[in-house]
Amino acid sequence: MKSKKFAITLIIILSNLNAFGQNRGAFSEMDFLQGEWKFEAKSLLLDGSYQYQEFYSKVELIHNGLAHKDDFHFKDQNGNWVIYGSTIRSYDSKSGRWKMLWYNYNLSSITEMTGEFKDGKFYFNGKGTDEKGEYIEKIVFYNIEEDRYNWKNDKSYDGGNTWMKEFFSYTATRIK
Repeated sequence: MKSKKFAITLIIILSNLNAFGQNRGAFSEMDFLQGEWKFEAKSLLLDGSYQYQEFYSKVELIHNGLAHKDDFHFKDQNGNWVIYGSTIRSYDSKSGRWKMLWYNYNLSSITEMTGEFKDGKFYFNGKGTDEKGEYIEKIVFYNIEEDRYNWKNDKSYDGGNTWMKEFFSYTATRIK
């Protein structure tokens, strides 16, 4: 069911792209993401403490330069590369909003988001499901520079009544 939902969502996102005539326009605002990145990340654990980890990502343009695809991975304790998940991001010129789809490697978590660029930051809001149930979340890209940026994610499993602040966050540094 989840892989079917992912496929349908991906088709909807990509169907909003007019790859034969759309000007890249506002889409180019996120071109800083292209390339390879190292993330110094922290994720919130159930006991309220944080787990620290290094992640890596490669961001490339797809669909005639009108979408980004990010692949996230990390090394396990034995030094083997592990695929963590992927993001597909596009800009919908009709609505003036960003669209983003995140899914982890086994599709146990899928998030659909929309966003905007305002005051030098990218703000995304969305909803999804994972092993704990349905959630809503907020993501912010901030302190954006050519070779570095910060990212944070707040998540709620109760419709926004309570939030897990910085459920996942990282500082990204360009490596290539």
